[in-house]
Formats: sequence, structure tokens, C-alpha cells
Amino acid sequence: MADCIYHDTFEAACRDADRRTAARPPDRNLALPRRLLDSTVSLERAYAKLNQLNHAAASTVEALMYSLRRGGDELTKPDTQRRLSELSEDQLRAVCERLQNFKPEIAPAWTPEEIEALTNIWSAVHGH
Repeated sequence: MADCIYHDTFEAACRDADRRTAARPPDRNLALPRRLLDSTVSLERAYAKLNQLNHAAASTVEALMYSLRRGGDELTKPDTQRRLSELSEDQLRAVCERLQNFKPEIAPAWTPEEIEALTNIWSAVHGH
């Protein structure tokens, strides 16, 4: 008998949770992952799309910052360009801000022209 009461209470709680979930607006952050789960999307395509959206690892950002201490000429180096290409737009903004706020004892702060060169390279790689 006690099992029956628990069972009814559990079912009622589940139905209530389902109603509340259905009433919520869809989460926009889940739209793309749900589309990528479609059986018509190849694993390779889904993987590539998800990797496009990811931010660069923190270690990549720090390695980029370390190399950029040497100045704007670093932008011509393949490793620097590769690391730069992995940044998301938010990470790019943060890197630009950090470059402009370098402490003199670490490295000279970047000029607006150097920042523009960096953002132009990033934009070219990302098709902007």
C-alpha cells in the first residue's frame, strides 16, 4: 500500500515537472546541438561545427600573449597566427585589451596600429 502512495506521488511530481519544462521558452544555446544530433548530419560535420564554436584553451591564449610580448612582428610567425586563429571573438577582445595594458616592465603596450593588424589577421581567418 505504501508503494502505491509513493508511486502516485512520484507520477504527479513527474507530470508537474514536465508541465513546467514545456511552459519554459526553448533554450537558444541548445538549438545548434539539437540540430547537429539530426541523423542527416555527419559526425565529421557536427565535430567541425562544434570545434568552430569553442574558445581556445587558456594555455593557447597565454602562449599567444607570451609571444606577443615581443611586439607586432610576432604576427608574421606561423605559431602566433595559428594561436590567434583559435581565439573566439570574446577572447580576441580580451587579448587586445591585455596588449594595450602591458606594464612597461613586461613589454611595451601595443599601439592602435598593431592592434588593428592583429584584428585584421583574426578577421581574415574567420571570414569577417
